[in-house]
Amino acid sequence: MSAVRDRLRNAPLPGEAEAAARSWPVVEAALAGREPGHGARGATAHPRRLALRLALVAALIAVGLAVALTPAGAWIGDRFESEPERTTPAFAGLPEGGSVLAMSRSGAYAVSPEGDTQWLGPFTSAGWSPHGLHVVGVDGRRLVAVDPQGVIKWTRARPSRVHHPAWSTRDGFAVAYLEGSALRVIAGDGKPATDRLLRWRAAAVTPAWHPHSDRVLTYATAGGAIETLDVTTGSALWHAPVEAIRLGWSRSGNRVAALSSRSVTVLDRGGRVLRTVALPGVPRDWALHPSGDRAAVVVGRAVLDVPLDGSKPRRLFEGSVDGLAWSQDGRRLLLGSRSADEWLLLGPGARIRALDGVSRELGSAGGFPRVSGWCCQG
Repeated sequence: MSAVRDRLRNAPLPGEAEAAARSWPVVEAALAGREPGHGARGATAHPRRLALRLALVAALIAVGLAVALTPAGAWIGDRFESEPERTTPAFAGLPEGGSVLAMSRSGAYAVSPEGDTQWLGPFTSAGWSPHGLHVVGVDGRRLVAVDPQGVIKWTRARPSRVHHPAWSTRDGFAVAYLEGSALRVIAGDGKPATDRLLRWRAAAVTPAWHPHSDRVLTYATAGGAIETLDVTTGSALWHAPVEAIRLGWSRSGNRVAALSSRSVTVLDRGGRVLRTVALPGVPRDWALHPSGDRAAVVVGRAVLDVPLDGSKPRRLFEGSVDGLAWSQDGRRLLLGSRSADEWLLLGPGARIRALDGVSRELGSAGGFPRVSGWCCQG
């Protein structure tokens, strides 16, 4: 048994000879670089210096054997593979001051500037309350109000599918929505007794609340016009023969803008048409600037900055866009780009910041988050 152990002990390791051959040039180069001797001290190295050199030689031999007997890059690869990759969440690139409402195939999400995401519900459309304290969403025949943590505050079920909800923008005392082609309104606390029919024939356009009143609401009719109502009495305040596929009031409440299939029409608060601004193509989406002085309009693969005073539009961005929203201070425009899986922040001075890989922030069930709104802090 001892003879077997001796043979194993004395047997060379696989590749040992080749490793030693590759290591000796390193050792020889180290020895060749030693200091030349001088006189009697040059004949024999000082014992301490000799010990240090021998230790260096041993260390070089050990390193050479380790490199020779290890597959190239294996140690380095194992080391890096064992250390988790440190990445910053894509949404953490959002500026401070409010959360973004995003829609995906799994529903609505609230996205904070810290990079956190909160699933709100399986909604197909949704909108913020005026101070960002709640979100109203639709799920089939249900109108649902939740807080930013996804806690349900109230639910209202209707006989038919509901869509295009809009929370009033002053104090949040009312929510307008469509059931089929009927325009309805319900109190902000969701009490069933407050749910009332306003009009039978409305177009599938999100209604726009006057920013300084929870009673004044503008909607698009099924006949190709827009009308403004007093939701308390149900009476019409004014009617204008203007087509609309999107509606929005300026923050001042002095103007309302209507996006149509070829233009943007600007009206005063009494419904008088001030001007019509032609577009170079068919618009797909828009975001009215909080000032009401201009709008970002998606035409084809371009995002145009369209001044509503009739000045010539200028190109802000070229590429596919899926959802857009202005920040509350109007200094930044947030765009969603599904093809690149990123959100783009367009800031002052034409600066663009990309938030890459936004889909992975929602997990495999989420998919691409379409930008649907950008609200204030609660």
